[in-house]
Amino acid sequence: MRLFAASSFGPAFAARLKEISAYARDKAGRDAVKWVEPGHFHLTYAFLGETDKAGAEAAGAALESALADAKAFRVVSGGLGAFPSSRRPSVLWIGFSEGGDLLRDLAARLAAGLKAAGLGFEDRFEPHVTIGRVKRELPEDFFRRTADFAASGHAVSEIVSVELMESVLTREGPVYKPLRSKRLL
Repeated sequence: MRLFAASSFGPAFAARLKEISAYARDKAGRDAVKWVEPGHFHLTYAFLGETDKAGAEAAGAALESALADAKAFRVVSGGLGAFPSSRRPSVLWIGFSEGGDLLRDLAARLAAGLKAAGLGFEDRFEPHVTIGRVKRELPEDFFRRTADFAASGHAVSEIVSVELMESVLTREGPVYKPLRSKRLL
């Protein structure tokens, strides 16, 4: 099983991500980016990769115990960014103008729980929502125009749960299946 721990967003936040993604798609040019389907927007706290059934059970238990007293909180969408940089982008993302520190704290608690359970994962958390993966060079004015559009409005969402998700890769793209959910207080 290919696993990750993540949170999803409320309808207004997801709609704003969809608007930004559609605008970016229009400015990027044909086939320059593999865009994330709007129904797949999420915030990943930890990517565990290929894990067996025992590892999935341990990850679910770690999620429950590490976040036992974690409280729900509010986040606000932020600006456009790119990994590793806007000069050489491979991933396009939207950040958070509010709630980033709370997201980092939640990710750190989850990471501590996963490590205590003996699970390996990518431990490089930066609060963001991936909207696309760059396949070829983008137009020169892409970042300025898209960043201006992303900054022109914000959306709010409550982070109310963290899910342990399985990602099943298909020819049509990934299919996400929730395995366990931890509701935040």
